[in-house]
Amino acid sequence: MTFSIVGRCARTGAFGAAVTTSDLAVGARCIRLAHGKGAVLSQHRTDSRLGDLGIALLKEGKAAPDALSEVCASSEHIDWRQIGVLDASGRAAVYHGRLMYSIYAHTVGKDCLALGNILDNDGVTSAMARAFQAAKAPLAHRLIAALEAGRDAGGEVMGALQSAAVQVTGEHGIDACDLRIDISDGTAIEDLRRLHTAYQGREERLRAVALTPDQIPVSRRLFDASTARIAELGLEARFPAALNSDNWTLQ
Repeated sequence: MTFSIVGRCARTGAFGAAVTTSDLAVGARCIRLAHGKGAVLSQHRTDSRLGDLGIALLKEGKAAPDALSEVCASSEHIDWRQIGVLDASGRAAVYHGRLMYSIYAHTVGKDCLALGNILDNDGVTSAMARAFQAAKAPLAHRLIAALEAGRDAGGEVMGALQSAAVQVTGEHGIDACDLRIDISDGTAIEDLRRLHTAYQGREERLRAVALTPDQIPVSRRLFDASTARIAELGLEARFPAALNSDNWTLQ
């Protein structure tokens, strides 16, 4: 009851993924990414440890087929699983467990792999891959467009979509985005699109906060509210920010 896609940007080395399901909190379980190294999707009666192993193997430089083989060999319950791997050079490998009882599918496209199970029809993943390749936009936009295309092509066989996620890697181990809708009233993809739209413009600031915090001014409004509350509570000895205001650039 999950459909998902992984993709890469050959120019920047970024890898990304988007996933949705009628279950809750899918983003934490199914996606594993490594910048410049690859991506793994692990779904259908998900064992997140398989994704952890897969991404570790890709970080070692393993090709997608080899990483997939090791992942499959590691689990006695692999016949319940659906695994997709996209490696550093864009090669894809997929495993569909023989105990999957539903319509399942995958589609490999240029720099992407779409994967799904408990689907309404076997054309869902091909619609996703086409949408990803057609979109002329940054990676996260293309991934969400692919989810929308999968939904519009039929999506799951039954059940409203309750969770969705999109994640894209970045340099220095800092993701460009990692956005999740963990519970929704059946509109998880729409909610994810709205969240991502609201998030626009924050990526670079959050990266700067992590890498160059000294260059980011402190909000004067927050500083003044904080120091006023400190004074109100008589806590200046513990929190002498007002006495040392020159330590911060206020804006």
